[in-house]
Amino acid sequence: MVDYTLVIITLGSFLAAFVNAAFATGGVYLLLAAGSTVFPMTVVIPLMPLFAFSSLLGRLALFWKDIVWRIVLAVFVGSIFGVYFGVNVFVVLPEALLSIGIGILLIILIWFGNFKLPINASKIFVIVGMVHSFIATVFGVGAFLQPAILRTELIKMQITGTLAACMLSMDIFKVFWFSNIGFDYLSYLPHILGATVAGLVGTWLGKRTTRMVSEQTFRRVFKFIVTLIALRLLFKGFNILIF
Repeated sequence: MVDYTLVIITLGSFLAAFVNAAFATGGVYLLLAAGSTVFPMTVVIPLMPLFAFSSLLGRLALFWKDIVWRIVLAVFVGSIFGVYFGVNVFVVLPEALLSIGIGILLIILIWFGNFKLPINASKIFVIVGMVHSFIATVFGVGAFLQPAILRTELIKMQITGTLAACMLSMDIFKVFWFSNIGFDYLSYLPHILGATVAGLVGTWLGKRTTRMVSEQTFRRVFKFIVTLIALRLLFKGFNILIF
């Protein structure tokens, strides 16, 4: 008998890895969507880091020379606190207001103003890393880091590699803390292995695609994906408030 949960997770991981390698972001939402169709959110969120691990590791290797480590280090420091509080602190702010607030902020960061974040703005990226990792740990996705990276002078290869390194550092903390509170990863080993293989293949194909995409097209697609994320958050927030 075919294990459809395994098939869905494997296909979702492949598509997520391909999109992330080609356009630097967006794959996490495909992965979250795939996972939430077969598992409850209390299972999906702890599994997300390991489902994405091979994709992130693949991008780390393929885009190694393009990574801006100054940003990665700052985000790493911030995520130490963000993940810890995300796992251990009860979320007081209603999910509806949080979703609406994040959605509005993403729209502002992506579409309004011509400000740029300097690459050496370490303090800013420590805060970005802390907020992003906190929200990502609680709700499965963070969405703060991507628009912040886009506001720098980094080119597409640097954006893809730097984001991968930042996300990988956060995910290592997530797995550690979720394991620490008792989540049983071994029960989902087949799904983790399927996601690992699919993630490597998707990342390899995605990198071949990104080389054929111009810098201008890359940024347009990146902005489009983040905008869809923002609109989804706004819809979710207002839907909770109204209904």
